Amino acid sequence: MCGIAGAFSSNQPAPVLTKLVGEIVASQLARGPDHQAVVELPQPAGQLVLGHNRLSIIDLSEHSNQPLWDHSGRYCIVFNGEIYNYLELRAELQGLGHRFQTQGDTEVILEAYKAWGKAAWARFIGMFAFALLDSKAQELWLVRDRFGVKPLFYRLQDGLLAFASSTEALARHFGLSPNLEYVSRGLYYYVYEDDSDISPYTGLQALPAGHQACVQLNQPKVEPQPYYDLKSRVEQKIQALEGLGEKALLDELEATLHSAVQLRLRSDVPLAISLSGGLDSSLVAALAAQQHEQVVGFCYGHPLAPRSEGPLAQALARKAGIEVHFVWPEQSKEQLIQAFEKTLTAQDAPFPTFSILAQNFVYEAARAEGYKVLLGGQGGDEGFMGYRKFFLFQLRHLLARKRYAELAGFALGLAWLLSAEMHKLGLFWQNRQRYFGGPPQGNLRLPEARLTLGASSSQAPWLRQMLDVTRYSLPTLLRYEDRNSMGHSIESRLPFVDYRVLELGLALPVHLKLRHGYGKWALRQVARGKIPESIRTARYKRGFDVTQSWLATGLGQHLQEQIQAAAPLLREVLNPQLNLAQTYASAQMQQHPRLLAEAISLVWLARRLKR
Repeated sequence: MCGIAGAFSSNQPAPVLTKLVGEIVASQLARGPDHQAVVELPQPAGQLVLGHNRLSIIDLSEHSNQPLWDHSGRYCIVFNGEIYNYLELRAELQGLGHRFQTQGDTEVILEAYKAWGKAAWARFIGMFAFALLDSKAQELWLVRDRFGVKPLFYRLQDGLLAFASSTEALARHFGLSPNLEYVSRGLYYYVYEDDSDISPYTGLQALPAGHQACVQLNQPKVEPQPYYDLKSRVEQKIQALEGLGEKALLDELEATLHSAVQLRLRSDVPLAISLSGGLDSSLVAALAAQQHEQVVGFCYGHPLAPRSEGPLAQALARKAGIEVHFVWPEQSKEQLIQAFEKTLTAQDAPFPTFSILAQNFVYEAARAEGYKVLLGGQGGDEGFMGYRKFFLFQLRHLLARKRYAELAGFALGLAWLLSAEMHKLGLFWQNRQRYFGGPPQGNLRLPEARLTLGASSSQAPWLRQMLDVTRYSLPTLLRYEDRNSMGHSIESRLPFVDYRVLELGLALPVHLKLRHGYGKWALRQVARGKIPESIRTARYKRGFDVTQSWLATGLGQHLQEQIQAAAPLLREVLNPQLNLAQTYASAQMQQHPRLLAEAISLVWLARRLKR
């Protein structure tokens, strides 16, 4: 888990590129505080400079510092991420005659490419973004993992190609302005990242998830090509599962999850679990406890705070036999302001709610106690229909297909679900516009963003579910996860984002995901006996529902003051008739979450426009 950087040009001198890459590496220090390097690699086609920030997780010796060359001196790599099945790949490659100089996973990527070319990426179980140089062929490969867990941004301008794991230094160097379309989509739909090349800055592109780009140094172009097709993979999986009974399907799911967790327990440094008190992270913790001697969890909450996740995490600790550290700061005005500023800096992009701050508090606490790796439950909702909307989508699908025999039982389950979530019906109503069309509503003058978050009644349910994985949900959540964790020099590992788990989750029949008013029904069956029933059978989704009070504690005033001070900078996006003090008063933002999202967006825009 690291930060990568690089620049190539056929017409600019090495010192210019070295300065740029050095600035990127310096800005990415938190992504890799254990070792930094900026190395000039002159090529026949021009000047190439690679940079790296290392967070040492596997093979802590200096031999795995990067940039890393293979023993022949032809191939070089800078790599961000982890290849969890590196031991199995290493053994296979040794059987083919490959020699290794390190004990790490980075060298495995080099040797795998030498053995299998670009087909090697499909063999990796992990999260990765890397730049791999073939000095003889004069090719530079830019590659990003299947679901975009790890970021990779680039810009090609006037023959200069620059890339990095983060956005801030690239945006500053090229003088890029904030991407108002990015802000608009995130503000109205909570969709910032997706399966395209969009980024927080105009003119800065993200290499899309599951894509590769082979850059010919003698004529640099970046033309991303997909190497992974989730749709076809799931279609193949559906065929493979056809005819299997329910028990066999659940057994395969449990085995796949067990393997995903087991691989992510490989570490040469201490690791822990990020606990939310929900089904997904609780199941990850329980499976980890079966395979690891001492599992430690970090939870934002307190056992004696009933509106927090603390009581449920405490119940899990007793059931699974794990130790839980509760993160429950005093939440003074000064602490909250400091946490907000740190989070905004780490994200370098807007976010809609204070739950992102709560997540940041967890990583901060874990790092303070010496942990460099945290496993989490991100991806379970997307992979197994954990969101409430899927009940409505499925109801429409059954009606359209006239499958009336199934409707009665499904509708009864939906009624049970709604009764459990009655207190959130107002929030669901406020967000209806996101799924049922109509122009986005708000106070800011931004480009109109129109996304179709609903589902066609004629569409197979798993196809709409897949869009949450690739476009509408998971990519943005992965941005929050990556930036917050790396902001505290922590590697976040997500078993539910293992491609084997997501492919299986999408391929399972709907009745194994939605049943009796429960989402993620198959996961609940796998979790039976492993986690407390109070977690396993809960129909409601808690989330970080304690953060709204932070507005009254002082964050609301801080946001309002920042917006008012920056009003001249923001005049192009602010409605001239808007009363800033009234609109973004703490009480208003607490009552209308959309106003809070606008306020955070305005503060970020002001910071970026000021540069």
